[in-house]
Amino acid sequence: MVLLSTAYFAPVAYYALLFHEPEILIEANENYNKQSYRNRMFIGTDQGPMALSVNVEKGYAVKSPIREVRLSDHGDWLHQHEIALMSCYGSTPFYEYYIEDIQDVLRSGEETLFGLNEKLRQRICDLIGFCPNVRYTEEYVPSDTEGIRDLRNTLHPKKPILEAVPEFSPVPYYQVVGQKQEFMPNLSILDLLFNVGPESILVLRDSIIK
Repeated sequence: MVLLSTAYFAPVAYYALLFHEPEILIEANENYNKQSYRNRMFIGTDQGPMALSVNVEKGYAVKSPIREVRLSDHGDWLHQHEIALMSCYGSTPFYEYYIEDIQDVLRSGEETLFGLNEKLRQRICDLIGFCPNVRYTEEYVPSDTEGIRDLRNTLHPKKPILEAVPEFSPVPYYQVVGQKQEFMPNLSILDLLFNVGPESILVLRDSIIK
């Protein structure tokens, strides 16, 4: 069983695990961990990967329970993210097809980071066309728990993806920005969805080698 953190538009490797693993646990009782996929995604630009972070209310330190971390309007981050997505993906084949479904969740008025992340994950899985077997932890799971593969803090933007998920084998797919950049693997799932649409599920299928 694989144990993951919640994530904001998680990278392709995260969704490949959701697709392949028979059972996924998402940690709902950990403390908030800043500068991770919990509140950060990476999109493709002509200059390479760019990070977009969700702003949360001030005062949430490492010991704040993840379910209690509330979203903040500071910096108008949602508007900035929507502008960045349009700028980077507006010319992709499937941006117009999917963006309203995604904006419906982003603009739904969800007040917590955990709640927003999980609504987005469910919507993305629906759009791609698969239903992972996901459960939430009922209490914090120690890292040495038998039978649990803990990727909560190893699947992290500052750590090599193959150290966390050695079976992940990025499948190159068409990227609009690929005309100016080499293929950029393991970006946000939105990069995959906007660029290849219905074929996203095939990329996830082929991205794990066992």
